[in-house]
Amino acid sequence: MMYDNNYCKKCHKKLERDEIAVYLRLVNRGAKEYLCIPCLAEYFRCSEEDIKSRIQKFKAMGCTLFS
Repeated sequence: MMYDNNYCKKCHKKLERDEIAVYLRLVNRGAKEYLCIPCLAEYFRCSEEDIKSRIQKFKAMGCTLFS
């Protein structure tokens, strides 16, 4: 899978694959810009652990964005 931008659009931190995948899953499948976990947690007004928990659930479900 190719990504157009591997840096957080808010804080410019280099992104991991899971950060891009969770953004695609939770926000917009067609996104070309992404948020890192801390910025995504701020966006959703939740904890970083909530986002990380979602990542684990999506992986366990077999979501192909996380492969």
